[in-house]
Amino acid sequence: MKIRPFHFFIFWLALNLVQAAFTELTSDEGYYWFYSRSLEWGYYDHPPFIALMVRIGYALFPNELGVRLVNVILNALSVLLLFRLVPRGEQKRDDLIYLMILSLPLLNYLAFLIFPDGPLLFFLVLFLIGYKRSLEKDDLPAVLLMGFSTALMLYSKYHGVLVVGFTVLSNPRLLRSPKFLLSMCLALVLFLPHLWWQYAHQFPTFQFHLQGRTTSFTTQYLLEYISQQIPAVGPGLIFVPFVHRTQDRFERALQSIAIGTLGFFLFTALKAFVHFHWTSIALFPLLVIASRFHEEEKRKKLFQFLVLPFAFVVLVLRLYLMFRIFPVNHINVDYYHGRELWAEDIEGVAGDRPVLFGDNFRESALYSFYSGHTGVSLQTGEKRRSQYELWNYEDGLQGKEVVVIHGSPFAGSRELRTRMGKTVHYFIAPDFSSYYNIPVDVAFPRAVKSGDSMAVPVTVSNPRTTALRFRKDGFPRAPVLFYVIRKDGREVHRGELEVFPEGAIIPPGGRREFLASLSLPPLEEGTHTVNFGIRYEPLLDAYGSTAHEFRNTQAGDR
Repeated sequence: MKIRPFHFFIFWLALNLVQAAFTELTSDEGYYWFYSRSLEWGYYDHPPFIALMVRIGYALFPNELGVRLVNVILNALSVLLLFRLVPRGEQKRDDLIYLMILSLPLLNYLAFLIFPDGPLLFFLVLFLIGYKRSLEKDDLPAVLLMGFSTALMLYSKYHGVLVVGFTVLSNPRLLRSPKFLLSMCLALVLFLPHLWWQYAHQFPTFQFHLQGRTTSFTTQYLLEYISQQIPAVGPGLIFVPFVHRTQDRFERALQSIAIGTLGFFLFTALKAFVHFHWTSIALFPLLVIASRFHEEEKRKKLFQFLVLPFAFVVLVLRLYLMFRIFPVNHINVDYYHGRELWAEDIEGVAGDRPVLFGDNFRESALYSFYSGHTGVSLQTGEKRRSQYELWNYEDGLQGKEVVVIHGSPFAGSRELRTRMGKTVHYFIAPDFSSYYNIPVDVAFPRAVKSGDSMAVPVTVSNPRTTALRFRKDGFPRAPVLFYVIRKDGREVHRGELEVFPEGAIIPPGGRREFLASLSLPPLEEGTHTVNFGIRYEPLLDAYGSTAHEFRNTQAGDR
């Protein structure tokens, strides 16, 4: 019996609908569900298309299936449309693609779990169809398809710009093509609402992705990237774009996207951790190229030994995610099962009170999804923020009775062993206060000397509509000012100063100056930076100032 692409589409759609319905939400999926509670043109971490997908599906089915529904449909459609890029009438190549899809771990993962990569892959296929048509006809439908699909790729995930970039790299003459340039202008116009949203919010997403993720050079991330990509793509497929001889400009584009993507993130891994699914845009170009590579009879055994066995691995992993057919724990916790029980156990302690999960925005969203109650995350402000800060959830907690959750014990906490296997430690704050969105302005001198004692004026502003208080309120200790000194990005000293009088109050919209007496520790000569903020244990430190640069000098240098 001939299996046609439409038959495989129906099978793939049904398989992933069942998988989506019987698999609990993962941590990122809960956060995307949180996005969908309010539709906007942008979000802290991502463009808005993923929130729209979740909003539509969840309106139809208010459960895990609903969260993933649109993604599953788009993924199945992308697989069906993929065959538009393969010459029709070549059943052998179609059969190879069916088998490779079933054997490709990363593609299977993205087929039922919702990530921004899901819609990105769908619009990637539309872009490739449009580009293929432009090479053949260069007509208005090609222009429109490339323009709309480029914009929608970017609305899904910024990695869409790599698709366009590597396509142009494979065919530089596109930069002289009026119709191609017109399609890119159309994409830019369609993307303007998101760019305006970024401008109105001080470009939080761009800043996070370009600055918040980078670290100093390290080989650790590089080794992790290589060790993850080989099993995620499969040893029988990952090398194909590097050895395949392309036959035309379209195949050169596919090869450029596949190699360029893998190479780009290899380079990125020198300075930042690369999640294994970030290379998703290489998958469909790789499948089309690999179908030609593996159709040759001499590579039959290579396909059987390096590609097909992964179909069994994928099947086992799919079954595990649905039914926990064997115990696989991470630090004694199975993060793929028992999340509903975990939420019920925390709800049993918290009741209707809001629950603060420190800076764990993924767990706070999952708690809200499974319990129906408010879960909140507040970021320290040192490296990143989250959607909770953009939506100003912090102000809504002030003065309320709040349950504070930590992963490790702290003064005054109680232990709760959840049925998920995850132990948490909690504390009930009767009259909650926090300081994560409170600006701290410090007049720190530009030149200092190790061992000096100095009086430093500290101005704290209150942007809230409620009074800002500095009091113990059942916490282990009252708020204090803390500071962190770094040299070349490396922390060299951390200290704290008790400068806030018990019961001090700053009215709404007001500010107050405090005087801090600071004694500098021994420091190396040269340029340093110092950050200030408010510590209110057991909450995580709230960084409130910008980094002040100063120079440590010898006495005669001043």
